Amino acid sequence: MVVSENALKFTRDEGEDRQAILHIEVEEDRVEKHLQRAHQKVAARINIPGFRKGKAPRNIVEQFVGRDYLLEEAMETLVPEAVGVAVEESDIPSTHTPPRVEVTERDPIVKIDATVALPPVATLGDYKKLKFDDELEVVTDEQIEEQIAQIQESQATWDPVKRAAKLGDLLVITSKGLVEGKEFANVEGGEFLAEAGSMNPVPGFAEQLKGMKEGGSKEFDIEIPADYPNEEFAGKTANFNVEVAEVKKKELPKLTDALAASLGEDFKTVAELRTRISDNLEAQAKDGLRRSLEEKIVDALVEGAEFEVSPMMIEHEAEHVLEDQQRQLAQYNIDFQQYMQGIGKTTEDIVAEAKDSAELRLKRMLVIDTLAEDTGASVSDEEVAAEIALMQETPQYANENLDTDEARDAVQRILRRRTAIDSVIDVTHKPKAAKAKAKKSTTAKKKPAAKAKAKPAAKKKPASSAKAKSSSKDAKSKK
Repeated sequence: MVVSENALKFTRDEGEDRQAILHIEVEEDRVEKHLQRAHQKVAARINIPGFRKGKAPRNIVEQFVGRDYLLEEAMETLVPEAVGVAVEESDIPSTHTPPRVEVTERDPIVKIDATVALPPVATLGDYKKLKFDDELEVVTDEQIEEQIAQIQESQATWDPVKRAAKLGDLLVITSKGLVEGKEFANVEGGEFLAEAGSMNPVPGFAEQLKGMKEGGSKEFDIEIPADYPNEEFAGKTANFNVEVAEVKKKELPKLTDALAASLGEDFKTVAELRTRISDNLEAQAKDGLRRSLEEKIVDALVEGAEFEVSPMMIEHEAEHVLEDQQRQLAQYNIDFQQYMQGIGKTTEDIVAEAKDSAELRLKRMLVIDTLAEDTGASVSDEEVAAEIALMQETPQYANENLDTDEARDAVQRILRRRTAIDSVIDVTHKPKAAKAKAKKSTTAKKKPAAKAKAKPAAKKKPASSAKAKSSSKDAKSKK
């Protein structure tokens, strides 16, 4: 029997599935303190003849409601306090999982059994034997030109023309639509992009505008699809009267040094713009490769590890999963019950899926943290400070105070996990391109120079970096 500093008596038994059971006996003084609080609460809400609310003495209140009622009221504050003290005094590391509590006796001694989740444990397999041959994606001229085209599109202007409208033009129109006499998709002097295959307001409308000119008008009918979202109009005929006030053609700017300089990114020439685009695409490719390798490594670690996880932790995490789902649905004003009906699942199905998701989430995080311990991953205070500085340059964290012990600890955990993963990538990432290059280099020593040039293709394949670092954004997504 352990007697805590707070005079609370308890014993600890080791249960199954990473759980401990605390058998707690609450001292009389603590019970009395909570009984007194209960008396004050009960007296304030009941009417006792001859006394004003809250003024009846305890013995009168106890006679009026009974000692059991008063004791039950006291339990609401007594049990959480007693369990909290016992858990703290037992030195059980926190898992942020609420204990499972059972009051086994109330009188003459209050006795409580509290089942507490212990930190989970993972035993990793031999991850050093893993091998991944993923190659770094090569940045192509086509990708660079696609980016250039997007920039030109973003800087495009719409210039008025006097010719007949073509698909792809921007028209200023006044349109009145009727379906069986009811108004449908009316526009008064609005801009309309006549794109081929447009569904706005109904399929075929944009195509009907082809050939119209400034000042022209046209009347036409369109059959509304049977699967149109508004059932009132679905499958019916819409009659449109359209007047065109203006026809505009898209004009893309020429790719010049002046255009590059106008982008405000310290570019002076198109060549510098292309170089920056190439560098950005290469950084994205490296980041994508690292994230892909991380996913594969974590999946392999989970598959090869042995776990001891308290079911209480999984249930608690599942509650968070369900809360996240409901919060996301609420953002779109979707009722959770209607959502379940829509996907044809019961509450039991959703809860079971949440538990599976929670268990996997716990295991993935657990293997990374175990890996960090196993590899001895460490992060300096300077690295933490540098990461926080990068984070605060982004809009997401610009107005947040990250100069706290809690924030620094969180960032340190993120960096330790990243460092641990990087160490495994160093050992397990053996890209094909690197192997081919190494093989060719060995062969070159044995053959004459003329023959060594027989396979130039090997030189063109890049050997991806085994230490491709994730960006600061990647770190924040894992926080």
